[in-house]
Parts: sequence; C-alpha cells; structure tokens
Amino acid sequence: MSVQVFVAANAREGLARIRNELGDDAVVLSTRPHPQGVELLASAYGELAVPAVSETADAAGSSRILAELSRLRGMLQNQLAGFAWGAARRRDPVRVALMQTLFAAGFGSSLARTLAARLPRGLDADAAQRWLRQVLIRNLPLQGRDADLLARGGRYALVGSTGSGKTTTLAKLAARGVDAHGATQVALVAADAYRIGAAAQLSVYAELLGVSLHVADDQARLALLLPELAAKKLVLIDTAGFAPNDPRTREGKVFDALGVRRIAVISASQQGAAIEQAMTRFGQGAAACILTKLDETPQPGAALDSLIRHRLPLAYVSGGQRVPEDLHAPNPSYLVDRALKGGQLATPYALEAEDWPLFAGVEADREERRTLKGMNTQKGINAG
Repeated sequence: MSVQVFVAANAREGLARIRNELGDDAVVLSTRPHPQGVELLASAYGELAVPAVSETADAAGSSRILAELSRLRGMLQNQLAGFAWGAARRRDPVRVALMQTLFAAGFGSSLARTLAARLPRGLDADAAQRWLRQVLIRNLPLQGRDADLLARGGRYALVGSTGSGKTTTLAKLAARGVDAHGATQVALVAADAYRIGAAAQLSVYAELLGVSLHVADDQARLALLLPELAAKKLVLIDTAGFAPNDPRTREGKVFDALGVRRIAVISASQQGAAIEQAMTRFGQGAAACILTKLDETPQPGAALDSLIRHRLPLAYVSGGQRVPEDLHAPNPSYLVDRALKGGQLATPYALEAEDWPLFAGVEADREERRTLKGMNTQKGINAG
C-alpha cells in the first residue's frame, strides 16, 4: 500500500488536495497537528492491499474491510469539518454568522460561501447583515421597466412544471394585457394537449375577459395559427406542464423557431432541489421568469438563490388565485426581507446550535465534490 503525506493549512484544504491527487475514493488513514496546520496520511483506494490467504480468499471479507475503511474515512471527514467549523466560528464569527443566516433562510451553500468570502473585513454583526441584504437586493435580476412584457406586447409561451400555476398566471397576464391594449388586441392559445380540460379552463377566462381563444393541439397547428394572429398586440400561449426530467420538456424549444418567447413559470413553494431542476430545464433560454405561489412559501430563499445564480430576469411575482389582483411587479427589497425573515421561523427543520458542526461536515463534502467537478458559482455576483 502506497501512503502519501499531505501538509495543509487546515483539514478542508488537505482533504481537497488529497482528492485532487489521489481521486474521490482516496482513504485518509490518519491526521495529526503540524506546525504548518495539519498533517494527513492518505492512500489511493485502488492501492489498498488486503493480504491474500489463498487463491480462494474470501472476496466478501475484503469488501467488508474496504467498506469499513470507507466508513471510517467518512467519519473522519465529518469530524475534521466539524472542527474546522468550530475554529472558523471562533476566528471569524461574523462571517460564520452570515453563512448561518443564509443557510437558515433556504439559500444554498454555493451562494452562501461566495458571499461570505466577499464580506468586507472589519464589519460588526449588524453591519454584516445590512451588507448582506444590500448585496442580495442588488444581485436579484429584474426585468427592466423598458422591457415590460405586457406593455411591449409580443408572443409569449408560459412553460414550467406541472402544477406551477401556468394557466392562472396566463389569465392574470391576459387581464393586464386587456387593460393595456384592449380586448380585441389580446389572444389566448391553448396548446396543452395532455391535460384533460385544459382548453375548457382557459375558455372560461377568455370569456370573462372578452378575448379570443384558439386551440393548437400540436406544433403543426400552432405554426399555422400564429400567422393568423399576427395583428394581435399580445398573444399568450398556455403549454403542457411536465416534470423537469421528462423528455417532453424539449418540446418547449420549438417555440424559439416560431418566434415565440418563453417565460419560465416557477413555483416558489417547492423544495430547493425542485426549483433548481425547474430553473435549469425551463429557465434556460427563457426571456424571463415569473415566481408563483409566494403566498404558500414561508421561505422563498431557495427561489431567490436560483434566480441570482442563473441570472434569469424576474418579470412578475404571484401569490393567490385572484385575477388579475394577485400579480405584481417584483419588489427586490420586499422579496429579500421576506426571505431573510423566513430564516427566523421556528420549525422542526431549523438547525440548533449543536447541529451546525454536523451540517458543516455534509456541506463540506458536497462543496469539495462540486469543486472537483469544476463548478464555479462565483461568477456574476456583484458584491461591491
């Protein structure tokens, strides 16, 4: 077995070096203090040797030994990460408190670590929180007033996951469009051929608003229909909702070829992982985003985190079923304040003081894996 010695300033840096040089499966055999920080002994997983008793040695026994070494490695990594968290808390409590604020509010570790790294030196706890608030407000991407979707008009298709609120949001947009351009200048298109009763639901809204409704059962029909609606100032298309990993979501890119701009409708009430999947699938190439179901969202931090990292302009926010009252232009100060306030909620999911070292171990392992994959989340963050 080939054992290598690694000396680093801290345990996290040492583990990163070990993974970079020996691979993700490297095994840490021991660790001890060193004048320069910490000394770690490690070996590549493939070089671990188990003495062979005979040609018929028990392979299952060898596998158990390797599994136990892997378990011990994981335990050591978590302990070192916990120690590093405690040391960081003593050394730089303001920076650690800022990260805890973001974690508690539902923001992800990538953005939290990026902002914590850019926190100016010398700030006290209150000043750091004010700095954080201003940075989040400044980096929340908004649709400019000069690019207002309804005022400018055009052809827009609402795309998003099942249950994200596309049809109700479309009705709200249509009502605002009627106020801006008149009922004769607005047209609705039902292009959801999968959900039973989708066109019937949209027809109720169309009748109430006094606008025309058209049905496009497939892409060919939509391509023929759009030229007929060329004189309309505003054309809104309701599409089928799919799970982000459904192959049929690729159908949404057909709108680009037809000159239709896509608007991603994202439900803020989902878990962070679901929001990220929806943003990645439906937000890519979209003209803007609409956050829905804010009234059902006690912690909108995950949604704001995803918007900031993907740099997708936020055009509207929606919370409630009223048409069109529950559709609003986004107020960045309100959204950020609400997100940060959500981190103060007393819920069974809130971390206690003794939970943070364990949480740090999990987050450190995830961060190192992301780093090894070449992910760089610091681009585009304006902390100045």
